[in-house]
Amino acid sequence: MLTLLYDTGSSWARPAHITLLLLLAIVDDVVKTLEMAHKKYPDTPFVLSLVGMEMVILPRSSIDVIKSLPETHVSIKKHHHDVFLGEYTYMGTKTEEFDAAMRYDLTRNTPIVLSSFNAEARHAITQSLAMCRVTSLMSGRAFVGVPLSHDEEWVESTVNYTGNVTKAWLVLRALNRFVRPFVAPFLPEVKELMRMREMTSTKMAPLLEQTARGEGKGKSEDNPGGDMIRWFQSRYKAKASARELARDQILATFASIYNLSNALTYLMFDLASYPEFHEPLRQEINEVLGDSGVIDKDKLQRLKKLDSFVREYQRHSPPSLANMPRIVTHPDGIHLPTGHYLPHGTRIMVRAHTLNMDPDLYPDPTKFDAFRFSRLRETPGSEFKYQHVTTGTDNINFGHGLWACPGRFFASSQMKVVVAYILRHYDIKLPEGQPRPKQQHYGLAILPDATADVLLRGKV
Repeated sequence: MLTLLYDTGSSWARPAHITLLLLLAIVDDVVKTLEMAHKKYPDTPFVLSLVGMEMVILPRSSIDVIKSLPETHVSIKKHHHDVFLGEYTYMGTKTEEFDAAMRYDLTRNTPIVLSSFNAEARHAITQSLAMCRVTSLMSGRAFVGVPLSHDEEWVESTVNYTGNVTKAWLVLRALNRFVRPFVAPFLPEVKELMRMREMTSTKMAPLLEQTARGEGKGKSEDNPGGDMIRWFQSRYKAKASARELARDQILATFASIYNLSNALTYLMFDLASYPEFHEPLRQEINEVLGDSGVIDKDKLQRLKKLDSFVREYQRHSPPSLANMPRIVTHPDGIHLPTGHYLPHGTRIMVRAHTLNMDPDLYPDPTKFDAFRFSRLRETPGSEFKYQHVTTGTDNINFGHGLWACPGRFFASSQMKVVVAYILRHYDIKLPEGQPRPKQQHYGLAILPDATADVLLRGKV
C-alpha cells in the first residue's frame, strides 16, 4: 500500500492518501505490465508509472461510471491540455463552438462528408500512397474544400503539424514549468507552430470572406467539400475571426491526420497480410457500389463485411493501450464502483488492450477474424449492433459515453472509402517473406511501423 505523488499538470502535489498497487513500467514492457496486472487484479484499479507521468488504470467495471461524468467531475479537455501543453499546441483548447460543430454538424451530415470523400479519393490515392498525405487531402476536401485543400503549402503544413507538435512537446516537457513561459517563445519548435498558425489564418481569410458573403452555397452538390468551415462559422454567435476558425481547423486537422493516417496504414498492413479476405470484400463492395463506385449513406450501411474488417483492424491495432483519459476535477474527488476513492488531480484511463483481447468477449482473440462482427450482426436483433462506430463497455477504442469521439463517423467513413477504392483498383500484398509489420509502442500509444513496405499493383 503506497501513498503516491501525482503530476497535476501545474505542480507535483499530494492530493490525498490513496492505497492502490503501484506498477513501474519500462517503456518496452508496458504491454506485459498491463497484461500481468489485469490477470492478477482484473477488477481493481492500479497506478501505472511511465516516464514523466503516473495514472490510475481503471477496470472495465468503471466504464459506466466514467462515461457519464461531466467535465466538472472528470475532464478530458484538461487531460489533453496538460499532456500536450495546450497553451503552446492548441491541444485541449476546444471551444463550445468547436465541440458543437464536431458533435452535431459533422455527425448529422454524413451524406455531405461522403460526397467530398468520393470526389477526392481518386486524386488523393493516385497522387500519393503515403497515408498521412492521403488523409490530409481527404480531410482537407471536407474541411475547407478545393482549391485550398490542394494547395501544396497547405497540404505540407497539415501533414507536418502533428510532427511539429510532438517536437515542441518533447522540448517543452523537458523544461521546468516556471522557466517554460519565458523560454518557449524563443524555441525553434514553438516558432514553427506559430508560423503554421499564421499561415493557416492567412490562407483561410479569403475563404472566410467568401462564405460570409454567402458564396459557395450549393457547393456540396456541384463541387463537394468545404462544408466543415461553414459549420464552424455557423456555431459562433458573433462573427468568428480568421484566427479563431484557424484554431478550429488546426484542431480538427490534428485529430484527423494523426489518427486516420495511422488507421489507414494499419488497414493497408492488414489487407496485405490477409489476402484470403480480398475477394469476399471485393465481392461485397462491387455488389453494393455497382459501376458508380460511389459510397453514399445507404450503401455505407450495406457494407457489413467491410465494416467488420475495419472494426477488427481496430481491435488489434487501437490508438492506445488504454483509453477514456480524464483528470479528476471535482474538488471532492470521485468514488469508483470498486470502492476506491480518487482525489482531485488524479489522472485516469481505462484499460483497452486487455478488453480488446478478452476471450470472454472475443473468442480466439489473437486471431484476425475479418468477418467476426458481420457474423454477429446476422443474429436476429443484432443487425445494428457491433458496428465499427458502436461504442460500449466491450469497445472503448473510440471512447464511450458523453465524450466518445465525435469524429468517429467521419473517420470510419473515410477509412471505408479509401479501402474500397484500393480493393477496386489495386492488388495489394507484402514483400516476399516479410511478416505483418509489428506495432511500435511508445508509452501507451500504439503506432504503425513507418519503415515497413506494402506492394500495390494497379488492376488491369
